[in-house]
Amino acid sequence: MRPSKKTEILDAAVALIERENLEAVSYEALAEASGMSKSGIVYHFPSRHEILRGIHQHLADQWEEELERAAGGPAHSVDAKTRLRAVVLSQSNSATKAELLLEIDARSNSEFSAIWAEVNDRWVPSTTGIEDDDELRSQYLVKVLADGLWMHDYVHEQALTRAQRKALTDHILQMLN
Repeated sequence: MRPSKKTEILDAAVALIERENLEAVSYEALAEASGMSKSGIVYHFPSRHEILRGIHQHLADQWEEELERAAGGPAHSVDAKTRLRAVVLSQSNSATKAELLLEIDARSNSEFSAIWAEVNDRWVPSTTGIEDDDELRSQYLVKVLADGLWMHDYVHEQALTRAQRKALTDHILQMLN
């Protein structure tokens, strides 16, 4: 199936953020990157805010699809351990620059943050009660470790090798048993 024009624009926007940064996202830059006219982009996204909202939704949807593949079904059809395992597997690869910048950006905008929160609420264990419950604390610690693995290469000089990532992922997954 051929991707929609809207999806092509969003993919071009993500690639633009990956190459440059969030500030690089403009109608002109997207027109050049996507090969579409500026008016074609405006048709799908009447404002820069709508472009950014669309990018956040696009990546959140892609992440949820990845989680569902890793879990073998949607969040509501699998247990908490399977959901957390899927999260760990999805975060076993290094974040892209675009993913990391968009995650940071989402925290400064309640609308964008809510997009990610919908996925998190379905898949990620809650922090509620972690200070008083060993099992909840252990589950959330697995999530924190997965987050660290995901962003590692952007906060440390030495990137992890594929073998190192696999060894760390396997160890984190063992913590779920």
